[in-house]
Amino acid sequence: MKMKKRIKQGTAAALALMLTVPGIMYTAQAATGIDTDRDCSVSFQLDGTFQELESLEIPVNLYQVAQVDETGTYEAVTGFESLDLESVDDQTTAQEWEEKASKAVQIIEKDNIQPARTTTVEEGAQGLSTGMYLVEAQQVQSSEYTYSFTPYLVSLPNNYYSSSGDDTWVYDVTAGLKPEQELRYGSIQINKTLDVYNATLGGASFIFSVEAVKDGETVYSDVVSLVFDGPGTKSVEVGNIPAGAQVTVTEVYSGSSYQIVGDNVEVAAITADTAAQVSFANTYDGSNNGGSS
Repeated sequence: MKMKKRIKQGTAAALALMLTVPGIMYTAQAATGIDTDRDCSVSFQLDGTFQELESLEIPVNLYQVAQVDETGTYEAVTGFESLDLESVDDQTTAQEWEEKASKAVQIIEKDNIQPARTTTVEEGAQGLSTGMYLVEAQQVQSSEYTYSFTPYLVSLPNNYYSSSGDDTWVYDVTAGLKPEQELRYGSIQINKTLDVYNATLGGASFIFSVEAVKDGETVYSDVVSLVFDGPGTKSVEVGNIPAGAQVTVTEVYSGSSYQIVGDNVEVAAITADTAAQVSFANTYDGSNNGGSS
């Protein structure tokens, strides 16, 4: 059974506040009724923190959680009754709105509810019926970073009474999106080939320093080793290096009776999708110095 939910309509998701804390909805009494036959639209605006997001397509799902009548009475869409919109007033805190949005996401995932509209940040959405919607911008990735967005609730139509003093209903709403950025990580594989091995000397160890720099800052520094008990090729993979970093691998120890063939320094760029590769080769130098690293 559907439940009637009445709140004082007003500055739900006011633009000035939405651009910094998109989950907030504030309420105030509107002077005029809602035209429930009128279509609404919503456009999205990023907060400008991360410029590269402007070049990425960000999918957005809109889920209608409630309908609204001309008096400002909400009627929960089937499945979302537990959001308890009847308790909302102008004292409802940002944290409480975030909790309601989080609960709506849980309901959607549990019941596999399909969005009322799928769009992108650039396109926005037109022709929406009046009511309350959950805005869920999808996680996106660039070559070096992952961006995520906190879901929030927005009312269509809306007004901006708390910021402007004007309680006129706005049917074309602008909603803010505040992204969070996380580093992506990659790895580098060090390949070592030993073409000749002197078994009488015992195991042969080779040591490499791994130094990664990103934006002028050292983001990784360590040493790794490979131990041989015969000729052939072995590899070691070093992970958890920020994507976009430049890695310098230096063979700092080549075994007591082995010499490097070619350069002892290799440089590679780290990507998040595939392991970077560097290769080194060594050969027996003819001496009889036993021992390893």
